[in-house]
Amino acid sequence: MSITSDEVNFLVYRYLQESGFSHSAFTFGIESHISQSNINGTLVPPAALISILQKGLQYVEAEISINEDGTVFDGRPIESLSLIDAVMPDVVQTRQQAFREKLAQQQASAAAAAAATAATAGATTTAVSQQNTPKNGEATVNGEENGAHAINNHSKPMEIDGDVEIPPNKATVLRGHESEVFIC
Repeated sequence: MSITSDEVNFLVYRYLQESGFSHSAFTFGIESHISQSNINGTLVPPAALISILQKGLQYVEAEISINEDGTVFDGRPIESLSLIDAVMPDVVQTRQQAFREKLAQQQASAAAAAAATAATAGATTTAVSQQNTPKNGEATVNGEENGAHAINNHSKPMEIDGDVEIPPNKATVLRGHESEVFIC
């Protein structure tokens, strides 16, 4: 496979045109001599540069998901790669190692959970039925008896965001505006 600078320049030129940067596309086309290249623009599909970049990202994600022996990991990578992360070898290696560790951890926990489930199946159903019985004077929340939240493996209550105060020394007043300007 070979890639020429004329091909890359044409793809960038088309991207600039399709994105609405007509002045930048014109200047780039003049500087890179697009009109002198032998590329037939009618044969190049729209959004070709984006398509090539997406395929490249998919290739790098596929590399992360494959073992050294060629076998494929089950599941998806931890999170999608950004375009910049995909060209940084350290980031790719770190993601690949984290993905391997996560899969090994999931396999170990699945094996332990299967063994624990088989051993405690009878005891768990008895404990759940005892906790679900309504006690005298206990109120219900969202249609569940007290203690049902813990039965559903939710040990911590949900955190509620409070009001945020921005101190005056961290706020910048922009002069010349008739009203306040906020950045979120």
